[in-house]
Amino acid sequence: MNTTVNRRVFLAGALGAAAYGTVVGSAARAVEQKTGPWVCAFSKHLQFLDYKQLAKTGREVGLDGFDLTVRSKGHVEPKNVAKDLPAAVEAIRAEGLEVYMITTSLNKGSDPDARPILEAASKLGIRYFRVGGLRYDMEGPILPQLDTFTEGLRELAKVAEEFKMTAGYHNHSGLLNVGGPVWDLHRMLEAIHSPNMGSNFDIAHAMVEGGYGDWQTTARLMAPLVKMMAVKDFVWDKDKPKWGPLGEGITPTVAVLKIMRGAGFQGPISMHFEYKIKSNDAVIEEVRKSAQIVRGYLSEAGYA
Repeated sequence: MNTTVNRRVFLAGALGAAAYGTVVGSAARAVEQKTGPWVCAFSKHLQFLDYKQLAKTGREVGLDGFDLTVRSKGHVEPKNVAKDLPAAVEAIRAEGLEVYMITTSLNKGSDPDARPILEAASKLGIRYFRVGGLRYDMEGPILPQLDTFTEGLRELAKVAEEFKMTAGYHNHSGLLNVGGPVWDLHRMLEAIHSPNMGSNFDIAHAMVEGGYGDWQTTARLMAPLVKMMAVKDFVWDKDKPKWGPLGEGITPTVAVLKIMRGAGFQGPISMHFEYKIKSNDAVIEEVRKSAQIVRGYLSEAGYA
C-alpha cells in the first residue's frame, strides 16, 4: 500500500470536507442572522413538490423559507420525522432558505408524536411550530371544555419548553372552532402563561369573525402573545368568506402588521392559498406574486 498517496488523498478529502463545512456553516449563519419577519409559504399548497423541488422553487419565487407540514399526509409524516425532517431541511438550506416553522397536529403534551416531532425539529434549529386545531362539542357548556383544552396545551407548552421551541395556536373562523372568536384563545394563553405557547395569528380569520371593527380590538389584545402569523385574503359572499388572491380582498393586513410591529413582532409569516388554482404552475406563480405583496405590506407597515 502506498502510504504517501493515501495520506495525500486523506488530506485532500479532509480539506475538501472542511471547506464544504465552512460554506454550509456560513450559509446557515447567514440565514440565522437575517431578522424577521420572514416571508414563508405554507407547504400544504406545494405538496406536489419533493424536498429538492420545493427548495429550488422557494428560492426562485423569492421566499425566505417555509412553514413545513409535519403531520399526516404532509411533506413529513410524523412516523418518519427522525429521517425525513432532516432531509427536507438539508434540501431547503442548500438553496439558502430556512424552515422557520412547522405545522403539526399536536394539541396536547400527551400526544405520542409530540416528543419525537419537537426533538427532531429542535435538533435542526427550528424554533416555531403550529398547534393542531380544537373544536367545541355543540352540546356541552363552553367554559369547562375550554379548561380541558387549556390543560392539554399547558402540557404541550412544557414539552415545547424542554426542546426550546415556541408553539402557536392558529385562529380559524367558523362554527365550533376553538380560538375562532379569539377571546377564548386569549383566555387559554393567559392561563397557560408560558413564553413557549402563543398565537399563530391569522389576520383574515380574525376579520371574518370580527368584520366590522372587532378585528382591531382582537389584534391589539393578541399582539403581545403573537409568535407567528398567517396571511390570506377574502371577500364576503353573502354571509360567508370567499377566499381569493392576496391583495384582491378586504383583509386589513397592513393595519394589523402595524399593530404587531408596535408589539415587537419579528416571527415567521406564513402565506396561505385557500382557493382553487387551476394548475401546479399557477400555484407557484401565486406564491411568487404573494411573496412580493407581503414584502410590500411589511414595508408599508414600517418594517425595514
